[in-house]
Amino acid sequence: MSSSDSEDPQECPLCAEDAPIELPAYETWLQCDVCEEWYHGICVGLLATECERIDKFHCKKCVEKHGPSSYKGPELRRSSRQHSSVDYTMLNEGQPATFNQYLLRLDGHEFMDDEFEHLDDGHEVTVEWLRSRDTNDPFVVESAQGLGMEMPESKITVAEIADIMGRETSVSVMDVLTQEELSDWTLGSWAQYFGSTDRRRILNVISLEVTDTPLGDKIRRPRVVDEVDLVERYWPAAKRKPNKYPRVKTYCLMSVENAYTDFHVDFSATWVYYHVLSGEKVFYLVPPTPSNMRKFESWSKSPEQAVSLFAESVRQCFKVHVAAGQTLFIPAGWIHAVFTPADTIVIGGNFL
Repeated sequence: MSSSDSEDPQECPLCAEDAPIELPAYETWLQCDVCEEWYHGICVGLLATECERIDKFHCKKCVEKHGPSSYKGPELRRSSRQHSSVDYTMLNEGQPATFNQYLLRLDGHEFMDDEFEHLDDGHEVTVEWLRSRDTNDPFVVESAQGLGMEMPESKITVAEIADIMGRETSVSVMDVLTQEELSDWTLGSWAQYFGSTDRRRILNVISLEVTDTPLGDKIRRPRVVDEVDLVERYWPAAKRKPNKYPRVKTYCLMSVENAYTDFHVDFSATWVYYHVLSGEKVFYLVPPTPSNMRKFESWSKSPEQAVSLFAESVRQCFKVHVAAGQTLFIPAGWIHAVFTPADTIVIGGNFL
């Protein structure tokens, strides 16, 4: 990456005609150190924080001859072009064409078929069964019967969730294009977006904590989760003060069609369960072998992360469909990405 104070780049060759270049995401520029062409960082799939680490940037057409970009270099150059103020709370502008990179990569990769265990119902899912398994693979429970859990009705809507939780409740919203969090959203504005027919900008809610809320009162997580959760079993009651222990128990995910969460590992070596109330999720699951974890760490730190599919770096990446009424359990360490083929509401939680 190089910078210049004498001239301000005016055109990016990768921009779509209707690209919303007034957004702050478009104020970061990169210049190829070979051909000297200027590009928006977002148009080559790089977040501003990743651009800041680049030493030498090579565009796609120069990579084959000169190798990939290198990083850990000087601070990036920002355009001096004026940008209008954007109200992210009400943002529902057109989605830049670069979003399709996720769909194109997923559609173009050959994933392995679902080889995991599918149980008819939850009666078999006990502590003894979990401990006696000769595998650490994910598994799917086709019916919630026998899991001992309670869930809201499958027909519940996002608007109803907003009413139950309070429409002024703050919610973290993810911009699927950048995989970054947008601030200043409330459940009321999220319900308005979710109910809109204008979805050109794809947004996602994946971490609405509902424990100890009116919605949480309608939920009881799977019985086996309570029985094996180390926090519930061993954390001293005297130390269970607010914000002083790992209390994340239950959360609600609300995803619109084509929402996507890139490959990640759940925090603190926790298991996770997902119960699909309505809609459908597609999970892409990579085993946590030492080799795969090293590759994941390298990919996560690479400036090419946003323009490459992690699944292409490993031998095994399984594609698992989870339909309404089904529950997926993912053991600790599994690397996974999630795609949403239709509007979907999920109740899930992490546990040790």
